[in-house]
Amino acid sequence: MLLYLKILSSGKNNNSAINPHRSGYIDPRFKRVLWYLIGSTRGGVNRAKILEMLNSKPANAHQIAKELNLDYKTVLHHLKVLTNNGLVITDKEDSYGAAYFLTPLMENNYQSFIEILSRIKSSHAG
Repeated sequence: MLLYLKILSSGKNNNSAINPHRSGYIDPRFKRVLWYLIGSTRGGVNRAKILEMLNSKPANAHQIAKELNLDYKTVLHHLKVLTNNGLVITDKEDSYGAAYFLTPLMENNYQSFIEILSRIKSSHAG
């Protein structure tokens, strides 16, 4: 699944059968990855905050840590998880000050992320 997400997030293949987000189709495998990373793991809340921040503007790990009031090493860990799963990308990997962005795959499926967040919040509210 990770290789599939990396192919999708690279945007290198324009074939909509392989790159279904081009046609508006949301791949259920991508939704499962989102559910796992956001709703099923201990760090899901922090990963969700990072994704929300990166949706509004690119940022480096230090900026994310400062704005979200998180430990810098914690942010690095979450960025690595998000990068390895095809949700964020950086312009200069392993470089201090490297900016992180949402991948095209994440941008195109951001509505799924919002839906998952609302379902998680509604399940915790009751």
